[in-house]
Amino acid sequence: MTEAMKTLAQLKKASKLTRLAFHKNGPKSFKRGQGALLKFLLEDDSATQRELVKKLGVDRRELKGIVKKAERNGYITIEEAEGERTYAVKLTDEGKKIAKKRVAANEETAEDILGCLSDEEVAQLNTITEKLVVSIKEKGVNGKKKGRKAHHCHGHRHHRR
Repeated sequence: MTEAMKTLAQLKKASKLTRLAFHKNGPKSFKRGQGALLKFLLEDDSATQRELVKKLGVDRRELKGIVKKAERNGYITIEEAEGERTYAVKLTDEGKKIAKKRVAANEETAEDILGCLSDEEVAQLNTITEKLVVSIKEKGVNGKKKGRKAHHCHGHRHHRR
């Protein structure tokens, strides 16, 4: 195994262990789903459907599922908003409590993970990982999910003659 492969294997292992460490803070991360919704609403309560679609990077159908689930869990309320075919989403007291608890737990986990590094080493790690991200993106890998449109088009390809 080359040095490059060994280094990337270590990065992959560190990434996996980091995800597992954050997973213990709850079943969902702040990247997608209810976690992302709660985090955004904690920062900007009473967002409209349109704002949430844009901020969370999901389509309206996906957002509807997330919002309905969060409402069933008692984390949010759905209210009418000005404008045709839109609504506002607000955190309940329970939703605020859960979001604040998760933010605190995630911050603690981040501190625990990076606690073995000095401030200088953390800065170096940030510089190095950002350099890797830029390099990988320049090579055409962007890490964005394909989304519904890609799946939709893929399905139609099979129906063509």
